[in-house]
Amino acid sequence: MSKSNISIFTRKNQSLISLYEEAGDSKKVACVALDYAKKTHTALICDGAGRRLKGSFSVANNPEGVAFLFDQVQKITRKHHLHSSHIFFGGEDCGSYSLNFIHAIRQKGFLVVGVDPKQAKNQRQNFQASTDKLDLLGIAKLLTDQVGSSKTASESKERTLRCVVRHRANMVVTTTALSNRIHSLVDQLFPGFLDETKSGIPPFSDTSLWLMEERFSPNQIQSRNHADLLKQAKLKGLPSPEQRIAQLKAYAGMVLHPAPSLVGILQSSLRHDVHLYRALQRCIQQADKESAVLLAQTPGAMLTTIRGTGITLAAGVASEIGDPFTQPSLRRLTSSAGIIPRVKQTGGPTGRTFYGSVSKRSNHILKNFIVQCGSHQGLHGADDLKEDHQRRKANSQHADYGVARRYLRIAMRLMKSHQAYLPTRLLSQPESGALATYYLESWPRLRDIWKKADALKMAFAPENPLGQWRQCIQELYQIQLPLL
Repeated sequence: MSKSNISIFTRKNQSLISLYEEAGDSKKVACVALDYAKKTHTALICDGAGRRLKGSFSVANNPEGVAFLFDQVQKITRKHHLHSSHIFFGGEDCGSYSLNFIHAIRQKGFLVVGVDPKQAKNQRQNFQASTDKLDLLGIAKLLTDQVGSSKTASESKERTLRCVVRHRANMVVTTTALSNRIHSLVDQLFPGFLDETKSGIPPFSDTSLWLMEERFSPNQIQSRNHADLLKQAKLKGLPSPEQRIAQLKAYAGMVLHPAPSLVGILQSSLRHDVHLYRALQRCIQQADKESAVLLAQTPGAMLTTIRGTGITLAAGVASEIGDPFTQPSLRRLTSSAGIIPRVKQTGGPTGRTFYGSVSKRSNHILKNFIVQCGSHQGLHGADDLKEDHQRRKANSQHADYGVARRYLRIAMRLMKSHQAYLPTRLLSQPESGALATYYLESWPRLRDIWKKADALKMAFAPENPLGQWRQCIQELYQIQLPLL
């Protein structure tokens, strides 16, 4: 695209711009604005110029409602001689109750656009009242201004991966809350047991969970048969079991004991929480396997070629970014992630620029993952990224945010090009021998990441991005990257 054709309206939806251009006239475009609700949506049909074609009406959030909506749209298009390809739907980004309704619309081949609720609120004509009809007018105003983000197909790999990643994140939060509750119960039953330096037992290890499940109190730990405890500790994989079991028994005689009347109920509560904790851990492990298999089929798998990035972080970043080719710009993506400061500049070209804190309006999930990636690069990342993190930290900058912005640029490049990460020194002087050596040295780490996730064959299958990259590298540099 030439510079003379670049639009100054960078936040407009490119799909809507193309739709308007194809129609040739805004009056030949039909906009179906929807105010989503759990039971009954409110709809309004207007043309692209904002002329009302059908006033607000109710649409049930069920198959009958979908059929009724399409029937109304068909009548309007027939009446005003509109083409079906020039019709689009849109509404506020809201809860999960609207997703199946949106999917039903997309299945018919229509474009569905989501608008920001705060922007829609600012478009209302009356700021002193809020009703479904007033809210609907604000939504319609944004849609006819061609603002909003296109809803991707729910059957895409990235969309499915996002569901798994967010489900895993929720289970991790629940596990954290549960472990805090276990700590509280243990502080009453056996103070200090979850401190390995005191009890000798690693907290929340198999041995620790087994001990907390049955007859857990200082008196009962002391009275247990030493040989039985030692046998179970060995089966659970406790290192140096003889020494640690002896330390545990000795420590049990040094702590304060709970009131006898509370021991039974505290043990029962702890046993139930330990069972829940085990179940959550199994669910998280299963979610990890599912996310690894899905990630392997997307361009996001290339992020694991960056040292310091494992399956969990790569899946989180890739799922929240979605299809990299549908992202309007890196600048907007960085802003959406909430990792750039707010800027205020006035007084002409020589005016002073003021930098504020980052905006709270962001994709907090993407921000969490991308800032973690920035932090990991400072600890375990590639040499050039680690040095960048240390330099920013020494200059009193927000090192995690700064490296996160750089990481996001690298991530987009890798996902779009299906290439592996290369250090700066190899990008500036790409010698075949140095590149081959680098790939051979980094290969074992990459292979082990996917092997531990039990997705090695899926990741390097010929039809998937990493598999295509591996085959290309082997042929180009005449090297072997073995899977076994």
